[in-house]
Amino acid sequence: MKRVRAAFGLLALLVVLIIASSILVHTTNDALLQDLDRIGQLSAAGSYEEALRTIDEMNDYFAHREHWMALFIKRDYLSGIAMCLGGLSAYVGPDNQQDLQSELGKARTQILMTGHLFFSML
Repeated sequence: MKRVRAAFGLLALLVVLIIASSILVHTTNDALLQDLDRIGQLSAAGSYEEALRTIDEMNDYFAHREHWMALFIKRDYLSGIAMCLGGLSAYVGPDNQQDLQSELGKARTQILMTGHLFFSML
């Protein structure tokens, strides 16, 4: 009887862990994708300072979440996202709109790929 209780306890723990990790990855990816869209809109509208501020906030947000996400996702994938997000500020300006849009697309693809890899494993 003790083994059955222990097995159900482990099963319950795994279910909670899966739900918590799914929520973490989903909310983080959604927030990052929304910020990327906002950066593109701000830059297109000429609000470069606000776009830079959004990039800084997004990088801080990801830095705080990255450690928790590393429990469930390979560090290589998260490093790819961090590299894409870290270089965005260099492209904010009136002369770099096409380059910024390209970099935003790369970052968006990295985030979507990471989410796909995580959720395909469930």
